[in-house]
Amino acid sequence: IHFRNGEDVVATELASLAKELGIPRRKNHRAVRMAYGAQRQFAQAMLRQGERALATLKQTGEPGVLLVGRPYNLYDRSVNCDIPQKLRKTYGVNVVPMDFLALDEENVSRINDNMFWNSGRRILAAALIARRFQNLHLIYISNFKCGPDSFIKSFLNEAAGSPSLVLQFDGHSNDAGFITRCEAYLE
Repeated sequence: IHFRNGEDVVATELASLAKELGIPRRKNHRAVRMAYGAQRQFAQAMLRQGERALATLKQTGEPGVLLVGRPYNLYDRSVNCDIPQKLRKTYGVNVVPMDFLALDEENVSRINDNMFWNSGRRILAAALIARRFQNLHLIYISNFKCGPDSFIKSFLNEAAGSPSLVLQFDGHSNDAGFITRCEAYLE
């Protein structure tokens, strides 16, 4: 299923499965429309929360952390040793995931004019946003041996305008070393 090609293509691609399941074509199309509508509403709600978070950081001057990385690293608490939650709960750090920001509005061509990976473009766009906030620090959550991440992170500090922290998880780590690195970085 090619989600990037939009609702009509997805509905067409799902039509054969729906037919096998005895679901009429019209009902299949309606379900796809409703799913895309729900996804748009969810994405808009995330962006509103991101705007609120950035406005709060700007107003209060409190430090914040902008988390960047691939979704399967950012949001899987087992993979990332629940570091984002621990930063918030234990240290009171304001944590903003990159997906809460209007990344599509950022032009990364001055940092890398040939960033053809969508995740890479989004990560660099988030870094450009962090650059505009003196109190917003970048933490890149990556995984061991990720070739694209090793390439993307070489542009990160330039995009952010300040040093970033890269946490590279391998699935066998505990959180102690990562927490120590976060504490040192935030100092």
